[in-house]
Amino acid sequence: MRDFYLRASILFTCLSAGWTQESSSSALNTGQTSTAVVQSSASISASQPPPLNTIIVSPPPLTPPQPLLPSQLPEGYARTASGKPIPCSPKSTRLNPSTHKLISECVETSFCWAPPGSPVNATGLGVCIPRRCRRDEFPFGYGTYGGGTGGKSKVKGSVVQDANGVAVELPPLCPNGSFCPDNGSGCQLQVLVGETCELARDEQCAPPPPNPEIAEKDNRATCLDMTCTPATLPLNAPCTFENTTYISDINRGAAGGGQMTTFVVRHNCLAPGLFCDPTPPDAKGPTCQTTKKLGEQCRFDAECEMDNCASPSNVCAMPSMTPMHLAPWHWVATILFIIIVLASSFFVLLFLHRRRRYAYHQQLQEYYYEQLALRRSILALHGGGSERYSDEKLGVERRATKEES
Repeated sequence: MRDFYLRASILFTCLSAGWTQESSSSALNTGQTSTAVVQSSASISASQPPPLNTIIVSPPPLTPPQPLLPSQLPEGYARTASGKPIPCSPKSTRLNPSTHKLISECVETSFCWAPPGSPVNATGLGVCIPRRCRRDEFPFGYGTYGGGTGGKSKVKGSVVQDANGVAVELPPLCPNGSFCPDNGSGCQLQVLVGETCELARDEQCAPPPPNPEIAEKDNRATCLDMTCTPATLPLNAPCTFENTTYISDINRGAAGGGQMTTFVVRHNCLAPGLFCDPTPPDAKGPTCQTTKKLGEQCRFDAECEMDNCASPSNVCAMPSMTPMHLAPWHWVATILFIIIVLASSFFVLLFLHRRRRYAYHQQLQEYYYEQLALRRSILALHGGGSERYSDEKLGVERRATKEES
């Protein structure tokens, strides 16, 4: 291993020095040509503001930056048990035939880089270095180093802290007019129509030249069969489609789990409104046809106006994530219903409250009547006792008087 890293460092130093001189001389000779290409790409690419939830970063250089030496890797990136960078083979970087996910000998936060001029089929000449760009705002694998397993992470700005407390900086997003390739090796300019692109990466293709018959927002290119193709064909025009099957085994081993298969059909017809029909009624080959409305029979998602062919009924339906739009009379009916419910609740509560007050008033009145009757009884009893006492006293006095006489 020591000899390998020594030879790789010497080879990298020599090749990078020659590559730098060659790049400088070629840049001087072809500076005008490069500028013209960049200007032409910028003139035909639609400039749109970044989304609000996008992290704004300084635009990274669009030319290939000088890769880091193995000894210059920052802390937090994968190394061997002896502390050295992980060797890799660039030829092993490929798409998974089932899931079509990019796989390599490096982990999710790095890519396999080889010195310029190294043989294509060489084994072990590359080194896993940190990615220089990202496609998503929250890329996979940055929770903890090595695929997001091993503990929860804390995100502060553009720095992710893994479970071991090691800070791993997120690579920047690419500016408008450029894209980040699948391996994250650095931002690149959008490619022109007819050039090579990666699977299902329409954002790698620059828009075709302006067409007065097509709106600017519909004048776009798509990546079909790894080639940027204009997606502007009109009705009944011969078209090309690409059917890609994605097989996911993420639920393997789970209770009731298994493989999940998804079919994605891509075409070069003018969308929305048209799709590439592989079996038209006239049997003249695939042609662009009008998309089907809700409730009509379908075979795949692109055939429907809402891009959703529900299974197993095979009928065009509203996607589950479609927002619900209410008609004005729905709002009026809802407001009236709320007012009626509130008014009904008010009157019901008022009626119950009055009945309760009436019952309490009856109880209080009966209590008062009972107290008054009791008071009258006590007064009558007291009056009768007083009269009896007076009569008895008068009788006693009369008897005493008789006895004295």
